[in-house]
Amino acid sequence: GLIEGAAEGAGIGDRFLGHIERCRVLIHLVDISGEDPAEAMQTVNAELEAYGAGLADKPQLIALNKLDLADAELAEGFAEELKAAGADRVFAVSGATGQGIPELLDAVLSYLPDRTSTETNAAEVDEIEDSGEWSPLD
Repeated sequence: GLIEGAAEGAGIGDRFLGHIERCRVLIHLVDISGEDPAEAMQTVNAELEAYGAGLADKPQLIALNKLDLADAELAEGFAEELKAAGADRVFAVSGATGQGIPELLDAVLSYLPDRTSTETNAAEVDEIEDSGEWSPLD
């Protein structure tokens, strides 16, 4: 994840931010068991703004993760805090149980063109491999 100062190169932040310039929609994965999800979201948004390149203007979905570890009242409270902090769409999800994941994926798909393909042609792969850019797979 992003840490404070990422836009100035802290951690892998500036390389990661450069990588997400190509994304159509951003998903903030916020740990519901954390102390202050709204503050975590604001830190990430500050880094997006500081980096520039239009990242702060990209559509953003908030995924409150670890729903299986929290009660519904806590999840709703955090969702309201995040909305008050500027989040448009908040999804309570659990990676462990899969709860809420289909709704989040439907929201992601709504931002993609109808003819989006998950296939990559060979020329694109060669271009990516030769670019020397950071990859989350490295």
